[in-house]
Amino acid sequence: MVAIRSVLAALALMPASALAQNGYSFTDASESMVRYGVSATQAAMSCASVPSLATAETTIVSARLVPAADGVPEHCRVTGLIQPEIRFEVNLPSNWNRRFYMHGNGGFAGETPEFGPRPLYRANALKMGFATAQTNTGHDAVAEPLATFALSYQKRVDYAFRAVHLTAVETKRIVAAYYARAAAYSYWDGCSTGGRQGLISAQRFPEDFDGIVAGAPVLNFVDTVAQSLWNSLVLAETPVPVAKMKLVADAAYARCDAKDGLKDGLIDDPRRCDFDPARDVAQCPAGQDGETCLTPAQSAAIKKIYGGLQVDGKTVHFGQPIGAEATGASPITGGPPESGWNRWLIAPPGGKSLQGGFGESFVRYFLLKSDPALDPAKFDYAKDIAKYADARALLNATNPDLRAFRARGAKLLMYFGWADTALPPVMAIDYYLKAVATNGLATPDFFRLFMVPGMFHCRGGVGTDQFDAMTALINWVENGVAPATIAASQVDKGKVVRTRPLCPYPLVARHSGSGSPDDLATFACKAPE
Repeated sequence: MVAIRSVLAALALMPASALAQNGYSFTDASESMVRYGVSATQAAMSCASVPSLATAETTIVSARLVPAADGVPEHCRVTGLIQPEIRFEVNLPSNWNRRFYMHGNGGFAGETPEFGPRPLYRANALKMGFATAQTNTGHDAVAEPLATFALSYQKRVDYAFRAVHLTAVETKRIVAAYYARAAAYSYWDGCSTGGRQGLISAQRFPEDFDGIVAGAPVLNFVDTVAQSLWNSLVLAETPVPVAKMKLVADAAYARCDAKDGLKDGLIDDPRRCDFDPARDVAQCPAGQDGETCLTPAQSAAIKKIYGGLQVDGKTVHFGQPIGAEATGASPITGGPPESGWNRWLIAPPGGKSLQGGFGESFVRYFLLKSDPALDPAKFDYAKDIAKYADARALLNATNPDLRAFRARGAKLLMYFGWADTALPPVMAIDYYLKAVATNGLATPDFFRLFMVPGMFHCRGGVGTDQFDAMTALINWVENGVAPATIAASQVDKGKVVRTRPLCPYPLVARHSGSGSPDDLATFACKAPE
């Protein structure tokens, strides 16, 4: 039992560790801090006195002064508990820039502050003088892996939105008391679940943050995770070896790479790609299979994944876009390049795909009355999906009405990789267009979406996946400089091999016709033809 629990916990936390956010925040923040800086503020009370800030609902578990080391300045590290089980950490630098920074979670959350790259997020923010905060969202992923915590309705609500909101409120209260002045600006930074957390904060709690970076948000949580289960069942019925994805990728890029006018190893907008695996990839003779062809059943399975979840013959969610079949930098392992379909869609030998693991756990534990014995293979999409109305109300961040957020001058910067295999990227465009329809044509004055060609989930892939959205957001919030472009890089073996501008949707990067296609200076953001 202990061994099984450890495996489940590793599956629950693996995507969380890599995908809480893009990981390249504050690349240019030092220059920004000088240009738009707020004068430094020192503590008005001792770190040892912080426990006195406890309330009936918020317990201060510990407060200790952490000496400066490895470029991270001296700071007071505070851990606490908000009833009933929301754990949080807030770090208070001795020289504070009057900015508050909170970063998001990944997957089904439940991470400790020291898990994976979370200490790096904290350190980067502290180096720039930010007070930083994070939360486990009300449960421990080791004790309650994947969605098993959802047996408790309280923990469902905490995971959905309550924990982030209360942590923001309480840690900003502690920050204000510690320095005897409130934060001048408050920022959120997250991807995947962290993107959903940021987006739902803008919708439900518009006072919490002045600026939000929402990367690849799981905004339509219920349909997305239900489709994840459906994808895994499609590929369980008709397995496609990951080695065959090179056949698919080569054919897809041969057909669609140059559709944007530049053959550069990127599919700029998969919606313009008319690739058909049954037509464009060599088909195996009837009754045969081999490494150099797809069987008709395999072609059909891949087309189902492209098409999206269907119920009673109607498509009900956005499918997987073409282009992620290619081999690119892994956003999960940080190791050798691999197909974007590996792990997320195609299960490792003897295991489950990440989509399958998330989908199965969700349908079992997020029913109003959880059913851990539910057989995911027998899930009836025509009837059973309606049973998750309560989960939809809690988890989905699909409300396009952002008028309260806009009214207080707050800004929202969303990004999404076009080659994301964890979530359907078109979901972001659908939400953005609904936001424009709801909030008016001036929506780009406070909300901009940046689609990233070739990027996998939150980072990795074959495109320029390294960019600093947070500094762009800071400049927008504090100086009114809306991001017309964001400089992005592709790095291979520690060397920058390509730079490109990311453009606010619906604009796209177009090459000038001269100069290196690996140099962002040769591109401009233009309306698509």
